[in-house]
Amino acid sequence: MTLTRTGRMATGVIAGGALCMALLGATAHAETGPAWSYSGANGPQAWGTLSPAYATCADGTAQSPIDITTTKSANLRNLVFAYHVGEAGVFNNGHTVEAEAGHGEGNSVTIGKVTYPLVQLHFHAPSEHEVNGKHYPLEIHFVHKTAEGKIAVVGVFVKQGSRNAEWAKFVDVIPDATSNPKDTTIEDFDWAKLLPANQKTIRYDGSLTTPGCAEGVKWNVMPTPIEMSKAQIAAFTDAYSANARPVQPLDGRVPLLDVSSK
Repeated sequence: MTLTRTGRMATGVIAGGALCMALLGATAHAETGPAWSYSGANGPQAWGTLSPAYATCADGTAQSPIDITTTKSANLRNLVFAYHVGEAGVFNNGHTVEAEAGHGEGNSVTIGKVTYPLVQLHFHAPSEHEVNGKHYPLEIHFVHKTAEGKIAVVGVFVKQGSRNAEWAKFVDVIPDATSNPKDTTIEDFDWAKLLPANQKTIRYDGSLTTPGCAEGVKWNVMPTPIEMSKAQIAAFTDAYSANARPVQPLDGRVPLLDVSSK
């Protein structure tokens, strides 16, 4: 899971410190930090050694993603989405392609008593979370953040199936995305239609999945996937593939399955 906000980053280079700084204030503008990658010398196994700011990647005790093998049923309040039709700025941050929610449009999710404004969505291929040791072709992360810096992410799996009309608006502009979200926009993105109809969630406390792997993130993974066509999935993986952090130890955590959701 990557978190940026109105970042202006050159394609192929990312300021990794922004991911940690995102937890510290109301904005998440890019800060300089050591280069990192998903393979090679600067790959996930080395993230914790690249900078003191990335140390949590190696010594954290509530890291993400995880392999979801066992859950505990719980009567939790359903997630309440307030997603609307609006503009989205699409940009390439060097590790994924994001769609940034338009300012002032009021997109948010309420979890319990906390309302988290929507910041952006981005993708990982294959999925970062596993289910019983298996990946989906894609996982979409809807990133939300309060003014106080609290972060909640909704993870949506993608499986191959029928063409997805609403997601086609994003798919069609992936090749055009630059490092500036003002260069490529979607005028009428219906954020609500991007989610699965069955919005049951598996919830656990975790972390950002990119350096600095800061913890305190409220994860809400939807086990029911959405469908996209083979060609649509290929548009994502043509842009980025293997941009997924390996699963991390549970360290005693037991994900909760929301049995109150439909």
